[in-house]
Amino acid sequence: MNILDRFEQSFERLMEGSIGRLFRSPIQPAEIGRKLERAMVANQVVSVDATLVPNDYRVAMHPEDMVLFADYVTALCRQMETWLAELASERRFTLIDRIRVQISGVNTVPRRAIQVTAAIVDRPNFGRPEQDAVQRTEVYRVIRETTGVPPLRVRFLSGPLAGSDVTIRKTTTTVGRALDNDIVVESGDVSRHHAKLEYSNAQLRVTDLDSTNGTRVNGKAVRTHPLTLGDEITFGAQKVKVLAFDSNGR
Repeated sequence: MNILDRFEQSFERLMEGSIGRLFRSPIQPAEIGRKLERAMVANQVVSVDATLVPNDYRVAMHPEDMVLFADYVTALCRQMETWLAELASERRFTLIDRIRVQISGVNTVPRRAIQVTAAIVDRPNFGRPEQDAVQRTEVYRVIRETTGVPPLRVRFLSGPLAGSDVTIRKTTTTVGRALDNDIVVESGDVSRHHAKLEYSNAQLRVTDLDSTNGTRVNGKAVRTHPLTLGDEITFGAQKVKVLAFDSNGR
């Protein structure tokens, strides 16, 4: 298996499961990998005893494409950094500093397109926490400007998706067992089309869609109910918590 195939497989594992399946982007991982590789090779600098290659990479895509990666952007950047480091080592290139990859949403980039710029940069005081904070801030900006919805998320506390966070990236987000929902919960106690989360007039609200086992907010059965941060919603027996999505990743 070549190094590009390994990168693509690691990306696909990242996107596995119900959430990844529904929010899969039309941009394929191999496209990103090939453009990063070209940027590395095209910007190499040959010196007497070494071949220097870029360590700072900026990946730009249309904001509506980037929104589909919202739950994965930071982890994806780390995977791309690991892959580029392996590529540099395999080809005996020299890096002056740790590889960094950032993804941005840029309106001038066409849909389904990827633009990559690369540079040799020495930033010894710019570590992983600062880089992750910059990336989360960019995700926050893109979600708000693209959808009009403040970056909110729900965290599954039980069931097959326990521990998973899902970003609310649409004004109406449907929840249910059927594959045409925005959030698919593959559990028998969840109806095919169980409920919907709606953002309107600066308020997030949950509405039950005549589900068999009902929807509850903080333990109380509801038909429709406004939500605030910290509320717990139960779809059948599957419990989620409403959280903020801020630049600190809390």
